[in-house]
Amino acid sequence: MNDPKAPEVSNAERLPDVPLSSWSRHELASWLANHDGQFFGAMELLNQLCRRLIALGLPIARVNLTLRDAHPQIAARAFIWDRDVGSRETAFPVQGIQSQDYLDSPIAVIHNGASGVRRRLEGETAQIDFPVLKELQAQGITDYVAMPLVFSDRSRHYISWSSDRPGGFHTDELTFLYDLMPLICLRLEVEHSRLVTRTLLNTYLGGGASERVIRGHTQRNVGEVIDAIIVYSDLRGFTQMTDTLAPNEVIQVLGDYYEAVAKPIEARGGDIIKMIGDGLLAIFPYENPMNGPCENTQAREAMEAVEDARKTLEGIPSSALPAGVEKVRAGFALHIGPVTFGNVGSSTRLDFTVIGPAVNEATRVEALTKTLGYSVLATEAFAKLDCNSAFVSLGAHALRGVREKQEIYTPGAVFNDSQSQ
Repeated sequence: MNDPKAPEVSNAERLPDVPLSSWSRHELASWLANHDGQFFGAMELLNQLCRRLIALGLPIARVNLTLRDAHPQIAARAFIWDRDVGSRETAFPVQGIQSQDYLDSPIAVIHNGASGVRRRLEGETAQIDFPVLKELQAQGITDYVAMPLVFSDRSRHYISWSSDRPGGFHTDELTFLYDLMPLICLRLEVEHSRLVTRTLLNTYLGGGASERVIRGHTQRNVGEVIDAIIVYSDLRGFTQMTDTLAPNEVIQVLGDYYEAVAKPIEARGGDIIKMIGDGLLAIFPYENPMNGPCENTQAREAMEAVEDARKTLEGIPSSALPAGVEKVRAGFALHIGPVTFGNVGSSTRLDFTVIGPAVNEATRVEALTKTLGYSVLATEAFAKLDCNSAFVSLGAHALRGVREKQEIYTPGAVFNDSQSQ
């Protein structure tokens, strides 16, 4: 999002030193404090801040803003602004905070409680005691200043300012930055809190549910009826695993199973609704096609997601599994129907979920995978919706709790369980 009031400064432009007047401070402070209800995101906020600082005459060549993250696989995100190269965002995995690169960086020093780090990088007195400083010196950086960003929850984040001007930063310029830091910190905390909220909601509720919660659809016992393709999966042999494996080994198998099943579903636009024990429930919302069911792309995406999940499970080698577990197998069911998507629960604890007869029928169809010996089953309704796939009828079967028998199909390309063992 571009701010029309933000001055544009070309990469090659070098503004002369100008006095940092009280009016300059006031104008920039007002911009930081008054966001007019706009959500920039950390990268765009950094871009605009740097452009404004350069327009005021600060000799900034590079800024590194590193914010801790709430994502289960990402420890932090670095937002890097470079006057001559442009801006970029980098995610650091959770394992990265144990790496030697991190431990030998100013970021670790700031995270561990330092009030700041400053290093001159030019002349005989240059202090190059971090590997990153050697890289910056080679790029022409003359002065490096790192500062902590301490949010209201006491979490510590990091920002560094680098200059390539001979002599580096002047005292009044650093004073100007230090004076602005409380407002920079406050504004970044607002942006960061929104990002963390979205991350946590997406992680624990799924994309569709999280967007509904963010939009304020949080009223208890209120739901929206939508048409959806339903995918239900269940891990085979889970009860035996819990009886014979150590708890951490069970968690390992569950992690492999959920990763294999959830990843292709989400990659194709599906929404993971529930992970309960060894079961996974997902939906692909769709609209009834205008020109015939074969044009429903969501059905094809759902079928391909299940096929990929099954192949990924089969590809997990026994050497990567706990002793006694040769393969990770699962049953899959594909069905369609109206579902109610909304909040169900008590006055103090709500669950955003999908309910309805179609959901119950999908779980009953999956249960047939054990008795019929096929790992992927589909109802007649789904087979008609995805008529680009080759399905083989397995006859009409009774579903527990469902009045009438249903015709059950299996994809022609899927071998039965005895063949895949």
